[in-house]
Amino acid sequence: MNDLEAGKYSKRGVSSSKKEVHSALEGTDKGLFPGAFCKIIPDILTGDQDYCLVMHADGAGTKSSLAYCYWKETGDLNVWEGIAQDAIVMNMDDLLCVGVTSDILLSSTIGRNKRLIPVEVIKALIQGSRQFCRHMTNLGIRMELTGGETADVGDLVRTVIVDSTVCARIRRDLVIDNSRIQPGDVIVGLASFGQTTYEDSYNGGMGSNGLTSARHDVFDKTVAAAFPESYDNGIPSEYVYSGTRKLTDVEPETGFTYGQLVLSPTRTYAPVIKGILDTHRSSVHGMIHCSGGGQTKILHFIDGLHVFKDNLFPVPPLFREIQRISGTSWKEMFTVFNMGHRMELYVPGDAAPLILEKAAAYGLEARVVGKVKPMKGRRVTIKNEYGTFIYDK
Repeated sequence: MNDLEAGKYSKRGVSSSKKEVHSALEGTDKGLFPGAFCKIIPDILTGDQDYCLVMHADGAGTKSSLAYCYWKETGDLNVWEGIAQDAIVMNMDDLLCVGVTSDILLSSTIGRNKRLIPVEVIKALIQGSRQFCRHMTNLGIRMELTGGETADVGDLVRTVIVDSTVCARIRRDLVIDNSRIQPGDVIVGLASFGQTTYEDSYNGGMGSNGLTSARHDVFDKTVAAAFPESYDNGIPSEYVYSGTRKLTDVEPETGFTYGQLVLSPTRTYAPVIKGILDTHRSSVHGMIHCSGGGQTKILHFIDGLHVFKDNLFPVPPLFREIQRISGTSWKEMFTVFNMGHRMELYVPGDAAPLILEKAAAYGLEARVVGKVKPMKGRRVTIKNEYGTFIYDK
């Protein structure tokens, strides 16, 4: 990241690398499988040594602030059902990465400013959670809503924040541990954009990461003027909604508004991953949910390996537009956003065709995006039409 970009992101109160957070976690117990995507602990509920537990928490982040603006502008309550899905999927797809594909307990936490967020929004969020869980259960991924908390915290929250916590139990011998990733593995990427058979509409691919950057870099000052409650008024004005688009401007390639594209509900890969693991679990050496850190997320889970990505998906329209409007370097774009695929599997080369076939059955684009090489240390290299970008840790 160059100095200008570092200043911009810092002044907005965000960090794509979260170095301070990772530093604070140094020395903490990493659980039974230190290389796993989520922390896994012994099954202290039953004491069964053959099983373990995984519990995880995440949420929709600042995407809910943009949903607030879009709802106020258009009156469309459906955006809140999407936010409910975002908060669930950001947890659910992390669980996929350790091998959990069903029997998931879910609890939600909503913190709202009651002056601005009426009961209709809360109902839409709860209904969205129920509908999504029913939809997943119908696809073979059983989820149970266990309740949650809705708190009126207007002194702390400007509009609304939507989070979830999940918990699951899994046999230890079924856990996927990224320490198995090895030289010679290929990387299969599952697209974040397009439309699968289990989605109702085209997905712009945003997910729920990089939203502070996306909304301030894409949308213009009219959003700030109309909805000053949607951002931190401590941010210098030049970094607040500094883009060129209005919420309802139409992106020409997709025909969707920019608001709709950025608010596309986070896609889950659960049906596809379940199909893969039901028949080929032993072939999956590792899985990465390309969330915070984007295409460099894998750096947290490898050592002595060079992850070389030279066949990524073409950058979807939404991310190309974010880069064009903001002027953010392409190197930084790949650390802030998923840029086209949000799930990647590390497998032997002969297993890749089976995974591509499973994805195709759900209308999900997939491709071999790269390979793993040996090296001292850890590195990700991205090579595409925009250049060659090297990330070390």
